[in-house]
Amino acid sequence: MPSRRRPKSSTNSPASSRSTSATSTPAPAGAGVQTDIERFAAALKDSEKADRAEKARREQARSDAALRADQAAAKAVALTTAHRELERAVESVRTAQQIGRGRADADQAWKVAKALVIELETGTPPSWAPQLPDPPDPPDADESSESVDANGESDDGASEEPAASE
Repeated sequence: MPSRRRPKSSTNSPASSRSTSATSTPAPAGAGVQTDIERFAAALKDSEKADRAEKARREQARSDAALRADQAAAKAVALTTAHRELERAVESVRTAQQIGRGRADADQAWKVAKALVIELETGTPPSWAPQLPDPPDPPDADESSESVDANGESDDGASEEPAASE
């Protein structure tokens, strides 16, 4: 059975021409009233801005989580290494006690290893921890291993002056 609804007619009908002329009056240029298209464009821009901000927050959270995971893994490796060093130091102390020599060096190595383990576990070094000397600065790449005298000549131990002949 056919549909009882009438198909919509084209814009030729008088009813449609009345409705379009009443609703499609353009706003005056200086009225300050936003049209539907302008409001939609503004809403779309706001939505895109919010989406970009949310994406940036998610990316930042993801990178922060990855950084924390890397730091935790590095700390775990450092702690495992410190425990191994402590075990070696304990064995060194036992060996030094048995043979009767080198106990002071073994005790010092144990103190350093134990202080490192405590510092890694708690975050602060113990009060009795030995002060480690600062590591020496590595030599600069442009400095050569040969020494150069004030004249700009290298001092490699060989005499470069010609022998005086008489």
